[in-house]
Amino acid sequence: MAPSKKTHKGSSNRRKGAILKVLDRYLVRELLIPIIFCTVTLVFLILIADLFDNLDELLRNKTPILVILRYYLCLIPMAFSQTIAWSVWLGTIFLLVNLGAHNELIAMKAAGLKIMTIVRPLIFLAILIGIVTFLVTDRIVPTTYKTANELLEIHIEKKKASGDRKVLKNVTYYSGGNVLYYFRAFTPQNREVADAIILWLDPKTHHTTRKVFAKEGTFAEGAWTFRGITEYQTDVQGAVLGSPVTIPEKIYPDIKVTPRDLIMATSESIYLSYHELQYTINKLKENGIAVYSEEVDLYDRLAAPWKGLVMMLIAIPFMASIHTRKSIAINVLICAALVFAYHVFGAVSIAIGKSGKFIPFLSAWGGNILFATFAFIRFERANY
Repeated sequence: MAPSKKTHKGSSNRRKGAILKVLDRYLVRELLIPIIFCTVTLVFLILIADLFDNLDELLRNKTPILVILRYYLCLIPMAFSQTIAWSVWLGTIFLLVNLGAHNELIAMKAAGLKIMTIVRPLIFLAILIGIVTFLVTDRIVPTTYKTANELLEIHIEKKKASGDRKVLKNVTYYSGGNVLYYFRAFTPQNREVADAIILWLDPKTHHTTRKVFAKEGTFAEGAWTFRGITEYQTDVQGAVLGSPVTIPEKIYPDIKVTPRDLIMATSESIYLSYHELQYTINKLKENGIAVYSEEVDLYDRLAAPWKGLVMMLIAIPFMASIHTRKSIAINVLICAALVFAYHVFGAVSIAIGKSGKFIPFLSAWGGNILFATFAFIRFERANY
């Protein structure tokens, strides 16, 4: 009799596992379809809004159709990263309302399934979407969004000619704690600088010990070559010693700053990948510069992809409860209010963090942690 019971129990568990797999696939499919639909719709609306916003410039400057297509193709990754969290939330609302309207949730709970078992595949899908969102934001958005802005300036708004190389003006860089660089112009494409001023500072007194002025410079083979140079030696008080030395051309192997350092120092964080932003922060810290804003951006780069998961968790306890159809609208409004509060809290905490008045990690992750914890606390109520 005992072996027979074990065999029966084993077959029952296998049958239950097979049913759960079928249920998981069904729920994932039913959630993925509205997420894709909402994402395509929201991205399309963003592109249409941008098209109408730039319509006057497009017509006035007779922008070629291929340039317009390339511009909007480059905007798609940014639009995706901005809308995917809302698509996950809307898809979750649609799925749970639809399951409740057809009494499918009641049937699942009547079969003995807990809410965590039911929504487990949904959470797993949200985690996968979060990973994809991070990869898109980190690997694709910096390049494509930068290209889109360049196309906007060159071909749509005609702020500069298409043949012009991008020139960064008035670039200042403080390196190694004792060397200060200033370049009136820096051309990243050619690795060239113009009107360079380089000051060597005493580490203790911070007085200038040496000055170099150069009309132009080029970075090649790991070293800077300057032309039209005037060098000054100074005493401990910064006063010039002797006559200045004029040099037509000279290689400075002791100047360690690279074009990449200058680019990172002048780039907005949205144009940088996670590792590039981390590299910039480390360089700024080495120079004793406060990096509150950059650190918050760095932590937010990791926290932002999980907004869709948090918004899903907020929706589940309210929309997965057994309730009448009349209360569905109220629960949707409650979810919307909580999601609004979640985003407001996140925006405020990030602003406070960038001002240096709050821990950068909590500024970026505080909203996710707080609202996800609140959602999990309420999960038990969704079993009834």
